[in-house]
Amino acid sequence: MTSRREQLHASNRKRIFLAARDIVASEGASAVNVRRVAAEIGYTAPIVYQHFADKSDLLDAVMIDAYDRLAATLRDAVMQDPHRSPRALVDAYLGFAEQHRRMFLFMHGMGGVDVPTDRRLAAAHGVIAVTEETLAEWVRNHPHAPSIDIMDQAQILWAVSMGLAATAFALPDGLDRIKILTDLAVEPLLASWAGSGA
Repeated sequence: MTSRREQLHASNRKRIFLAARDIVASEGASAVNVRRVAAEIGYTAPIVYQHFADKSDLLDAVMIDAYDRLAATLRDAVMQDPHRSPRALVDAYLGFAEQHRRMFLFMHGMGGVDVPTDRRLAAAHGVIAVTEETLAEWVRNHPHAPSIDIMDQAQILWAVSMGLAATAFALPDGLDRIKILTDLAVEPLLASWAGSGA
């Protein structure tokens, strides 16, 4: 049975985490610091340090949550697609980037805060898993597909997707333009992977 002290500890940790997440979402990761987070919820900095070792620890929690939410978004998109196509992953990924721009930039090391690659990859394990699962199933359903390593395909797919997202952010009409560019970039890529079974 959970004690009142444990419940209070969990509640305080969640409030701190949510405050940090809100700051990242609204202002970007560079706006996060322990004193700012504490002030947002009427705490003192020492209370924050009872739950998170430092700013990096707090941002790691935000990043893990963001990647978990992205993984769930991708999985839902694939499950709703009757063809279980990798294209569903790309569209969902770009939709997530559009809805959570500052969080997306932080997740990909573009938010003004240096996050070591190994920590970012660890946080992204769910996204990596759903991508590789989707590609593996898609290849099985295309018997003429050339032999390409699934991990290589996943990295190529995300490289293209990240480029599309960055372009959407950079252009005045990016969100409209990106729909056209996605068709031009992703469909030929998938067709080449499918071989004559496309």
